[in-house]
Amino acid sequence: MTLARFSIIVLIALAAPLCAQDFTSYTAKVKGDSVRLRSGPSLAHPPVHVLAEGDTLTVVSEQDGWAIVQLPAAAPCWLSADFVALSGKTYIVNANKVNLRVTADTKFFSVGQVEKDQMLTPVFGEDGKAVVENGFVRVVPPPQATGAVTLEFIEKTADAAPAKTDTPPADQPAKPEEPVKPLVKKEDVKREPTATELEDEKKTFAELEKLLTDELKKPAAEIRLANIRKMFEQFEELALDKDISARAKNYIAKIDATEKLVAAEKERLEKEAAERAAELERLRVEAEKIGEQPKETPKGPVEYIAIGTVGSHGKTAKTPASHRLFDENGKILLDLRWDDGDLSKLMGSRVGIVGEVKEYKGWPHKVIVIKRVDVLEEGEEK
Repeated sequence: MTLARFSIIVLIALAAPLCAQDFTSYTAKVKGDSVRLRSGPSLAHPPVHVLAEGDTLTVVSEQDGWAIVQLPAAAPCWLSADFVALSGKTYIVNANKVNLRVTADTKFFSVGQVEKDQMLTPVFGEDGKAVVENGFVRVVPPPQATGAVTLEFIEKTADAAPAKTDTPPADQPAKPEEPVKPLVKKEDVKREPTATELEDEKKTFAELEKLLTDELKKPAAEIRLANIRKMFEQFEELALDKDISARAKNYIAKIDATEKLVAAEKERLEKEAAERAAELERLRVEAEKIGEQPKETPKGPVEYIAIGTVGSHGKTAKTPASHRLFDENGKILLDLRWDDGDLSKLMGSRVGIVGEVKEYKGWPHKVIVIKRVDVLEEGEEK
């Protein structure tokens, strides 16, 4: 199992329904405490809910050793507020094929779809208001919302399950099947994870660490850490291995610190770019005022502010400087920028320079903005 597969499962909606057509549903009870209900039938699918021993589930299909079940009433289930209208204490869906999700955003998995005019039961908060977050509304999971649990952790109790319905009659207020209860915390977990689960989790976490390392190698302006942080949050909250959970927490702290540094670096680069643009604009305006046009460098006696040999500064940047001035012993004198000429044609030449010396934050040497440059003969100083 690779992180690419894991990322696709986490970041792309799963459009295909999990239910098989030729299958007789049945009810089952959970065997064991703190059994993880996942978004799909594999260990690559992240957990979405924690089941307690004795919980009753409706199994709608079986696949490769997994039971596909309707999400219990306490499981998280969200859909976009744009596609529902609240009528009394009932949501009415106003579009076809609206995705159901287990988080209040579109970055993660879909666990089913509902159709237009379907009635859904809102989840209400302690203030008596329907729960809304990030433009999504939380509802009691309808029959279309499904997850998966391994068959070894459930026991069949009846040959067929009664049809589950969350749609109340039009003249009756909607009520949840059972009160929404919080997820079981990690410290309450009693079941020991299997060796396969631990090994799979370890490999996936290593892939995520590599993804983070590769992302941090990019230039500051290209670094994107939000989705990677989301994945580490899942490991912190739901990892079977406590050590991996602790490491994920540390990575989240490092990502937060890195994002602050990246933001500061982006701000610095943007500020420098703005300053250079402002300087060029100032020079352009001054040139227009005095009617100055690009022309050959004037000749004649002049006092040079620096004399030396033109060489490379070892960088690809052309601003705030494109070249460097060295003395006869190879010692760095100043960096150079010539907005009206091409210093590359003077590489290795001994020159005298007239211009303005400036300092730029973050640049290691002072820079001469050249107004005039003369190639000097041996012994010539003026």
